[in-house]
Amino acid sequence: MERRRATPGRGHGSGDGAVTRRHFGRVSMTATGRRALVLAVAGAVRLLPIVLADRMVADVQRYHRVATHVLDVSWNPYEAPRLYPYPPVWVWVEAGSEWLARHTGWSFPVLVKLPVLAADLAIVALLAAGGARTGRGLIPAWLYALHPVSVLVGAFHGQFDAAALFFVLLAVVEFDAGRRDASALALAAAIALKSFPVLLLPVFLLVPGTTLPERGRFAALALLPVALLLVPYAVADFGALRRELFGYGGIADFGWIGFWRGLRLLHAGVLARSEAPYWGGAIVVSKALTLLAEAALLAAIAVRRVRWPLGQACLATLLTFLVFYGSVSAQYLLWVVPFGVWIPDRFAAVHAIVSTMALVGFYSFLAPGVLYPGPAAVLARPQAGALWVVGTGSVLLASAAWLGDVAARGRARARAEA
Repeated sequence: MERRRATPGRGHGSGDGAVTRRHFGRVSMTATGRRALVLAVAGAVRLLPIVLADRMVADVQRYHRVATHVLDVSWNPYEAPRLYPYPPVWVWVEAGSEWLARHTGWSFPVLVKLPVLAADLAIVALLAAGGARTGRGLIPAWLYALHPVSVLVGAFHGQFDAAALFFVLLAVVEFDAGRRDASALALAAAIALKSFPVLLLPVFLLVPGTTLPERGRFAALALLPVALLLVPYAVADFGALRRELFGYGGIADFGWIGFWRGLRLLHAGVLARSEAPYWGGAIVVSKALTLLAEAALLAAIAVRRVRWPLGQACLATLLTFLVFYGSVSAQYLLWVVPFGVWIPDRFAAVHAIVSTMALVGFYSFLAPGVLYPGPAAVLARPQAGALWVVGTGSVLLASAAWLGDVAARGRARARAEA
């Protein structure tokens, strides 16, 4: 084939700073333009459901009840029973959203979801920057930008796990770059938003080459800011803080208890309550299994039976929780998504598919207002319930298979480096 010669002054700038270049009739976008495009698409696919799903349902309704409590009754959200099981940062987003809604007339459900949108965009930007450094390009950013689990949990449901996950990812990036103090403070921000990132603290502390004083400093920087945030609430009403934050056992909508709950529904036609107090013995077993599994994982890391990059070690830790802890809420399915798109493989893809199926079934069956206006649900209730149960079981299997694959790769790397 004859090669077309370049014509001077046509499609070729005088330097590398040209905004666009024309090659064979096509326009090549700059790296900045490509990043802007993925951010714009990520924002659009989330902003649309945020605006259309402008409804006071499920957790958004709980956010509103907490906000009215803080603005009208007491500054302490833990005094309102069974409403606020989080560390004391997100409450001010809830209260601020309600204050703005009262003074501007804007929609509270939209306002309270906007920080979640910002967190998702920040994750996309972080993945884009990481892809540029590692040679993966924008693939991880695009996978997260269009990931249905992220859109369902954040834009529709309104859960804010993405905010904590952004700071977890930032902590990993900063740690890998050698900025240990910045990493610890980023992890502290994640823990201050949601409790689950504290599971990852031992993983950071067990990174090879970290000295004992460095581990102590990292742990202090990651935990002390959160402890200081809790002091006023502990002084005001320690019983309420212990009950609402430290006594929270989860909601059995997913996980192996959630799956058992669903099987009982399909067999007997009776749906048991999902709150942890209704599953006392199972919750105790669940916590024991999770502690043993996490301890075994950390021991394997400590004695170098497995070797992972820090991000993969975090993924293994979160997958272990999802497999062994029985009382899992819908938003927990998002935890592994940023790590899954970081180094995408077939297990991450399968997990995305079955998690989407499970979430659509769950929302359609138990919280249709999250997805649909009024009673106009796409799925009939029996079909939605069956989809939720099958999806929940599939998520368990997919998570276990993914964990097994990650563990096998960790063992192979440890043998190769021995």
